[in-house]
Amino acid sequence: MKNTVALSFILISTLVFSQDYKTAIGIKGGYPGFGSLNAKHFISEKSALEATFGGMSRENYGKGAFVILDYEIQNSLESSFSWYYGGGGLLGFTTNDTGSTKLQLGINSTVGIEYTFEEVPINCSLNMGPLIFISPEVRFNWGGGLSIRYAIR
Repeated sequence: MKNTVALSFILISTLVFSQDYKTAIGIKGGYPGFGSLNAKHFISEKSALEATFGGMSRENYGKGAFVILDYEIQNSLESSFSWYYGGGGLLGFTTNDTGSTKLQLGINSTVGIEYTFEEVPINCSLNMGPLIFISPEVRFNWGGGLSIRYAIR
C-alpha cells in the first residue's frame, strides 16, 4: 500500500509540473516585432496557442503592424523547464513613405525553450524559426524572440 501511494504521488507530481500555468501575458522582443504584446494559452495539457501583436518594419515596404498566431506542442524537460515546437501564420500590413500600403502574409514554424519561475508568476521563453512571406512577394526570413510574461496559474 505504501508503494502504491508513493508511486501515485510521484505520477501526479510529474503530471502537475508538465504545465506550470494556464495563460501567460506579456511582451516579446525579436523579429518581426521588436516590442510586441504576447500571450500564450494552453488549450490542452500539452498544446497551446500563442499570439503576438506588434509593429513591424520591412525594408522597401515601410512600417506597419502584424499579428502572429501559432499552435504549439509543449514537452516537459524538468519541473519548470520545457521546450516546444509548432507553427502558424502571420498577417499584417506596411505603409511606405509614399503612402503605398502592402499586405504582409506569411507562414512560420518555431522551436523554443521556456522557464516558469516557481516563486513568482513569471514565464520566460526564447524561440526561433523560419518565416516565409507569401505576400507582397515570396521572401524567406529567420525570426525569433525573447518573451517575458505574467503567468496566470
